[in-house]
Order: sequence, then C-alpha cells, then structure tokens
Amino acid sequence: MTRQLTIIWYLLAVLCVQAQATYTTRTGEIRFNASTPLEDINAINSEVNGIFKKDNGDIGAVLLIRDFRFRKKLMEEHFNENYIESGKFPKATFRGTLAGFRNDSILREEYPLNGVLTIREIEREISTVAAIRQRGENLVLETEFIARPEDFDIRVPRLLFKKIAQEVKVSVSMELQPSEK
Repeated sequence: MTRQLTIIWYLLAVLCVQAQATYTTRTGEIRFNASTPLEDINAINSEVNGIFKKDNGDIGAVLLIRDFRFRKKLMEEHFNENYIESGKFPKATFRGTLAGFRNDSILREEYPLNGVLTIREIEREISTVAAIRQRGENLVLETEFIARPEDFDIRVPRLLFKKIAQEVKVSVSMELQPSEK
C-alpha cells in the first residue's frame, strides 16, 4: 500500500511539473518607436499571444498587425494601409529560444535570445538579450531589439523618408501564466 501511494504521489508530481512547463499569455505587449526629430511615431499592441516552454527555453509570439494603436488615427491608418499592408499581411510572428536557459531557478536573469521574426511573410533572424523573472506563479519576459523597415520590404516614400526612423526600436513585455493542460 505504501509503495502504491509513493508511486501515485510521484506520478502526480510529474504531471504537475509538466503542466507548469508551458506558460502562455494573450495580453503581451509590444511597443515600437519609429520617431525622428520631425515626427513622433510610437505604437503599442497589448493583445500579443505568447508561449514559453520552461523546459527548453523556446518562445513563440503572434500578433495581429491591426491591433497596434497610435496616438493619431491617421498614422494608424497609413501604417496599416500604406506601409505594412495589414489586409494582405495580417499577422507577425516570432519564434526563438533563450540560449542556455535553466529552469531550476529563475530570479532575474538575462539570456541570449535568438530567433526568427516574420513580418509581411519575410523572415529575419533576431539576436538580442532577454530578461526573465518570476512574479508569483507567473514569468515575466522582457526584451528589446532593432528592426529595419527595409528588411521587411516596407517602402517609405521619399517625401516621408526623414519622418520615419530607419531603425525601429521594438520593446516586448509579456507576463506569462502557467498553462492548464
């Protein structure tokens, strides 16, 4: 009887660990800043879907382009229709890995983050550093990187060339909750 209870407790412990190995969110936040001295261009998307696999450090994110919000409605309209063409290319994705991630203890540690960012169906490799820390049962992941519009075939008319940054600062923040299986 004692042996059976030990086996049952062991199986329950394994199942609990596996259930907590995946963390997800539907409210991740991505901001970008494409400002220049001539124009203030900032946008935020607070509806980013994210997943993190604690056992191997894999990360994935997907967002709808139309969910970016700008200070001015006209900027939002131009962004969606003229530059990113969100009707034709409705989403952006990222898939990558925290290199050397250890899941045994998470304080506030930084790890190299390597992955592939896909915008307008064009894939580009991204290498940066990501910070991950524990907040209660949740994990908070934050990172920043630079994206260049020309790398994703986003054409800026000559007339507006000096109003839109050629290097766009992208900031990511996701609070991921343990996933229920």
